Amino acid sequence: MPEGLRSWKEKEKRWYSRMVQGISSGLDVVRVAVRRFFSWGRTRFVFAVIPQSEKPARKLELSRFSLIAIGVAALVFAGGAIVSISAYGAAALKASALHTQLAKANESIDKMRETTENLLSKTAQFQEKLGQIVTIVQSKGKPDPAQSADNILKTAGLSDLILGRFSDDPVSRDVLRLEGIAGTLDNSVAALDQIANVLASQKDIMTEVPNIWPIKGNLGHITMYFGQNENPFSTGQWYLHTGIDISTNRVGDPVLATADGKVIDIHYNASLGNSITIQHSHGFTTRYGHLRGFAVKKGQRVSQGDVIGYLGNTGKTTGPHLHYEVYLGTSLIDPLRFLNIRKEYHE
Repeated sequence: MPEGLRSWKEKEKRWYSRMVQGISSGLDVVRVAVRRFFSWGRTRFVFAVIPQSEKPARKLELSRFSLIAIGVAALVFAGGAIVSISAYGAAALKASALHTQLAKANESIDKMRETTENLLSKTAQFQEKLGQIVTIVQSKGKPDPAQSADNILKTAGLSDLILGRFSDDPVSRDVLRLEGIAGTLDNSVAALDQIANVLASQKDIMTEVPNIWPIKGNLGHITMYFGQNENPFSTGQWYLHTGIDISTNRVGDPVLATADGKVIDIHYNASLGNSITIQHSHGFTTRYGHLRGFAVKKGQRVSQGDVIGYLGNTGKTTGPHLHYEVYLGTSLIDPLRFLNIRKEYHE
C-alpha cells in the first residue's frame, strides 16, 4: 500500500473513532439530562392541612409535573374566562345599541300611528259631512236609495277608501286606507296642474293690462278725474280731461309702469312737460306726464311695477302731480276702469 494512502487511512480511522466517542458522550449527556429532568419532575411536595381541632391533619402530595399541569390548566382557564368576558361585554354593548335603535323605531312608529289616526279621523269627518249633505238632499223629496251616502261614495270611487271595507285586520285596513288616500291625491295632481296653468295664464294677462296704481307704495290721491272738468287755468270753462291727475304733494316719488310693455316715446312739451309713452299688449298704451325726470330710455322693455320716472311739476301745472292716460287702440278710456284695486310694489 502506498505511503500516502496509508496515512490517509490512519487519519480516517482517528476521525471516525473521535466521532463515535463524541456521539457516545452526547448520548450519555442526554440520558443524564433526561434522567435528572424526570427525577426533578417526580420530586413530590407535601401540602398539609392542619385543623385547629384535634382532628388529624390531611396531606396532599403533588409532584412538580402535577403542579406544572395544574398551572397550565389554570392559565388556559383564565385565558378562556377573559375571552368570554370580553365577548360578553361586546355583545352587551351591541344589545344596548340595538335596544336604543328599537326604542327610536318604536317612537317613530308611535308618531306614524298618531298621524295615521289623525288622518283617518279627518276622513271620518268628511264622511260625516257627506252624510249630512245627503240627508239634506233626501229631505227635499222622496228618499232615493240610489242617493245614499254609501252609493255616492261608491260612485265617486271613495267607498272603499272612506268606509274601509278592505280587510277584517285593522292594521291592513288602515294601510289600505292610506294607500287609497295617496292614490286619490296622486290623481289630483293633473287637476292641480290644470289649475296652475290657468292661474299662470291669468297672471300673464294681469301683467299685460295696465291695472296697478302708477305711484310706488300706493301713494297719492286723485285731484282730477277723467272726463268733463273745469279748466283750472280758465275759470268757468270746461274741457275734456284725458286722464287722471294723482298728487302726493311732493316731487320725486317713483312712478311705475302699470303693465308690461315697451317705451315708444320720451319727450318734453309745454303742456305735459316731461312725458313717457309705453305700448302694451292687447292694444293698450299708457302715458305719464309732468315728470321731474326719466328712469328709462326709448325702446327699452319694462315690466309691470318697474320705476320709469319720478313725479314732478314740469309743463303746465298748478302743482306737482302725475298725469296718467290710458288708450285702447286710438280711443282714450278712463284709467279707473283698471285701478279698482291698488297693488304695492317694492324694490
